[in-house]
Amino acid sequence: MNTTFFHIPLNRRKLLHRLLLTTGGILTGDLYAEALTLTPRSTEGPYYPDHLPLDQDNDLTQIIGGKAPAGGVVTEIGGRLLNVDGKPINDAVIELWQADNNGCYLHSKGVQKGKERDPQFQGFGKITTNAKGEYRFRTIQPALYTGRTRHYHFAVVQSGKRMLTTQLYFAGEPQNEKDGILRGIRDEAQRLSVIREFKPMSTGSQDLHATWDIVIGMTPEDPEQRRKGPRPR
Repeated sequence: MNTTFFHIPLNRRKLLHRLLLTTGGILTGDLYAEALTLTPRSTEGPYYPDHLPLDQDNDLTQIIGGKAPAGGVVTEIGGRLLNVDGKPINDAVIELWQADNNGCYLHSKGVQKGKERDPQFQGFGKITTNAKGEYRFRTIQPALYTGRTRHYHFAVVQSGKRMLTTQLYFAGEPQNEKDGILRGIRDEAQRLSVIREFKPMSTGSQDLHATWDIVIGMTPEDPEQRRKGPRPR
């Protein structure tokens, strides 16, 4: 896995460059942490699975006993989980849940009117970060549904405590400008930190991939806050 860097937004990169110049190339932990952007917390939404699948691995495109791969554009997401000092966090669980190729969730109320959930799509997966804080998911590009732009849901659990609930978005998606959840992230650097460009895995390939590093703080989430926000979905 090529995850030898982590995300620093452009304006923070300029800050980091200036700090390197003024410190003679020596950057302390405190100054380095200033160059990182905490991944913003976001609403969990109402469609966190209310019946978890038997298969909960990090490949959502295949299920145990499945007759065919899930429909949709195969997409891989990978990166590192970091703390505010830029140090990798190992042995943490990262969860992913999302809409399938029909815009339906793995939830008893998550099927859009007139649609059917793809029975070959896992809908939910998780992975434990390795010694370098690395994680990777193989999934599909989620379909759109009414009121939202295209997005993934993520959660980070450390020592049994939910540390972060957030969402990841696609760069260039027209609906991004109208999405209440994304627009509700007021800090520009934080907003940009959850928008990623998904590129073809190779020349001529329809499969997509993106690198996304997640930066978390030290404080666990309050469960009562997870579903607050404008029009959660």
